[in-house]
Order: sequence, then C-alpha cells, then structure tokens
Amino acid sequence: MRAQEIALARPLLDYLNGRNDVNLVGPGDAELRAPTIALRHSEPGVEVAKRLAKHGIMASGGNFYAWRLMEALGIDPQHGVLRLSFVHYTSPEEIQSLIKALDAEL
Repeated sequence: MRAQEIALARPLLDYLNGRNDVNLVGPGDAELRAPTIALRHSEPGVEVAKRLAKHGIMASGGNFYAWRLMEALGIDPQHGVLRLSFVHYTSPEEIQSLIKALDAEL
C-alpha cells in the first residue's frame, strides 16, 4: 500500500514543485510524506477547493484545527491551506485529473 501511495504522489509532487505560485507545506519527496498534501496559495484554500469541485475533485481548505502550527509556519490560519488527500486505491488517472484541475484553477 505504501509503495502505491508513493507512486501516486510522485507525479503530483513533481507538478506542484514545478509551480511558482504555490508553496508545498512539508517535504517535496513522496517517500518522506503521507499522501496528504497541503499547499499555500495566494487565495484561501477553501476558495480553490470550491473551484476544484467543479472538476469533480474533492479537496478541502482551511486551518484543519492546526491554528498554532499554521502560525508557526507563517501561514495565516484564517487564510488556511488547500489540502489534497488520497490513498492506495486512488488511480493514476485520478491523480492526472487532479493535476489537470489544478492547472485550470490555480
């Protein structure tokens, strides 16, 4: 299961690391993280998540009850982050759909 999560995360992290308009929270290496990815963007995470829903992408935005952590990372908890999560049974095609939706909405 872990190997599959890493394989799924790699293209997404490669895509995100190649963008200059988002900041990945946490390591950019798929082997060093869980398949829950938080992004800082100039827009509040909840606003981006709403737009991704139009593409059939379920994402979340907010501070996820991590107010003090957000502040320690220099992120305004009111602004929050965009959170993307997946697991081993997510398909590679679903990751590609996510990347296309992010490309359209960021």
